[in-house]
Amino acid sequence: MRKFVFSKPQSADVAKPASGDFSHTSPFRRQAERVDPVRNGIFIGLAIVLLVFLISMIAVLMMRAPSL
Repeated sequence: MRKFVFSKPQSADVAKPASGDFSHTSPFRRQAERVDPVRNGIFIGLAIVLLVFLISMIAVLMMRAPSL
């Protein structure tokens, strides 16, 4: 079995107290920034659909009735 070595506790003059400024801390953990390929694929698909929709609206606005 392993034996653990304990260090001596530090004296009060060596240990520094924690800062009392907690104005920039968040109660929630910060989520890791990860690349999500499914989300990127959905955004690319939505961009393509929006582009096709805009092109079709331009095509409809440029249509003219045939002359009789």
